Amino acid sequence: MTPLIEALNVRAIDAYEREDTTVLPGLRSLGAVLALHGIAENGGLVGGGIENIFFSERMQSVDDAIAGYRWLGLVDVAALVARARDEYLRFRPTGREELSDEDAVLWDQLDSAFFEIATLDRLEAAVAARLHEIAPETMPS
Repeated sequence: MTPLIEALNVRAIDAYEREDTTVLPGLRSLGAVLALHGIAENGGLVGGGIENIFFSERMQSVDDAIAGYRWLGLVDVAALVARARDEYLRFRPTGREELSDEDAVLWDQLDSAFFEIATLDRLEAAVAARLHEIAPETMPS
């Protein structure tokens, strides 16, 4: 993790999961992003992120992460996550279907694309640019 992301990670995810209205909406949006991002970094976007969330019956959190990426200005990442969600629901509507060879290739391509464009450095830069709307008390003086 980068220093800024590490400093905000637990707090943001907690605010998002508890729907804490006492914090800035930006912190909750970041929490939605970080919740998905962390899972995707460990297990891939499709299998780690989308599939795990699908089986935990929290698909709204994927939509929240997509909105969060957009809000942060990472529209390419938001579009990729939206595509991964849609493709997953197409090729595994119940989560148990066998993948065709073409879909297995697509799964890998989506994961690879995520690792290429959703880097922590890009995420940190986007968070730093909106820090005044996320956690202004952490801004350097």
